[in-house]
Amino acid sequence: MSNSTLKITTITLLAWVLSKYFMPTIQTAFPLLDMLFRVGFPLATLSAALILIHRRTDLKEVWGLNGDFRTAFRKSFLFCLPMMIGYGVMAGFEVDVTWRVVAWTIFLAPVFEELVFRGFLFGQLFRFAGWGFIPAGLINALLFGGLHLYQASDLGGAIGIFSVTAMGGMWFAWLYIEWDRNLWVPIFMHLLMNAWWMLFAAGTNAGGGWEANLFRAMTIAISVIVTVRRNKANGGPRITQKNLWTHPSEYHKHPELETSFHAPESTH
Repeated sequence: MSNSTLKITTITLLAWVLSKYFMPTIQTAFPLLDMLFRVGFPLATLSAALILIHRRTDLKEVWGLNGDFRTAFRKSFLFCLPMMIGYGVMAGFEVDVTWRVVAWTIFLAPVFEELVFRGFLFGQLFRFAGWGFIPAGLINALLFGGLHLYQASDLGGAIGIFSVTAMGGMWFAWLYIEWDRNLWVPIFMHLLMNAWWMLFAAGTNAGGGWEANLFRAMTIAISVIVTVRRNKANGGPRITQKNLWTHPSEYHKHPELETSFHAPESTH
């Protein structure tokens, strides 16, 4: 018998709130260690929730991390070339960042955010709880946009930052599913976009100016075109009218998963 929509939805949302608002904070003499604690406690909490939801399971599978990360990196690097070249030219290819920016903004934060928002929040609701792409994508996008509001200094800036990051949340979710539930694609996209943005100082916040957004739009357009063409030759789009509002749990589509995920331990 498959998990109920209510059970998975409840555990997913409660675990997300717990990981966001009720995690201990630790300050040591080592900033990098503080950063690792900052991502480690929430990810441990969400991993425990996944075990509770799926009982016996391959966590890589339900996180979306069992895809081909090499292909994901190659494609993401290709998609992000407009940002690398455009921002590099704008900055004269001069780089001036601190190690903390590299460690947090370029590496840890993108990986952490993709795991929390796309792999966990969106992924569990869309893949297993029966939510369609629009409702699951919207809750992910709205919360992801809200996460970045701290960067705003006025109402106009808040609207711009929220709009850009919320749409980015939907786009990352779309990439995740269209690349066959391979979370490495949005992870590397997020990481590389942050890298070129920060290394070449493209903007003071996630909103950016028109030049920065021009190259960001080119990156998004290339990713969409390549993804659509890829899937047209491989069975068609993964997101269709049939799963926009509701989506059968993967347990229903692949009964063998339920056996694998929920089989009791052998006593022999």
